[in-house]
Amino acid sequence: GDSIYSSLDRFYVATSRWLAPERFTDDMAVVGFDETFTSFHAFEFVADEPARYLASGTVQGQLLNQFSLDEHRGFLRVLTTHGENWDTGEASETVLTVLEEQGDRLVAVGEVGGLGQGEQLYSARLLGDVGFAVTFRQIDPFYVLDLSDPTAPAVTGELKIPGFSTYLHPLDENRVLGVGQAATDQGQTTGLKVSIFDVSDPARPLETAQWT
Repeated sequence: GDSIYSSLDRFYVATSRWLAPERFTDDMAVVGFDETFTSFHAFEFVADEPARYLASGTVQGQLLNQFSLDEHRGFLRVLTTHGENWDTGEASETVLTVLEEQGDRLVAVGEVGGLGQGEQLYSARLLGDVGFAVTFRQIDPFYVLDLSDPTAPAVTGELKIPGFSTYLHPLDENRVLGVGQAATDQGQTTGLKVSIFDVSDPARPLETAQWT
């Protein structure tokens, strides 16, 4: 397992699948190296009983860390980045996928993509019916996500500023703290940056304070 996440009654283990065996040709040349996948395995917690395995599922892309996944009202929400973000960056994007337990499978029931075209996910926080994500290559888009409908998640707002946040923390229902790096308009980092984002209007997030 590469990352773990726990709610009150569910425990998830995420595992990376960098190269599927069927992607090798007879001469061992790798086909489609950008096709990375992440598998998720769900376990159940019950008081005074052993943990019990429940279900597994796989989505395309690579998970950043444990803050990129969250369980809410029985649905697992995950943010993954796929595409050649380590090369030209033109094909990469971040996608939020909502998974539901159906028997012994975690099945995708909702998805929204197109976050950070040509960029890489740097931080995420999923909190109940809202979510936040930061991608970066040269300019930092700070995204606000509507997660109220598991079958139809949506991007409601976006803010583009220089630099990026590598950690997001809710201060209250209207403010999010971001800790990361300041950067020039060309993407060159210049040092530590701490920001406060006002998300009271999900369609128009604002950076209301910063320290560098």
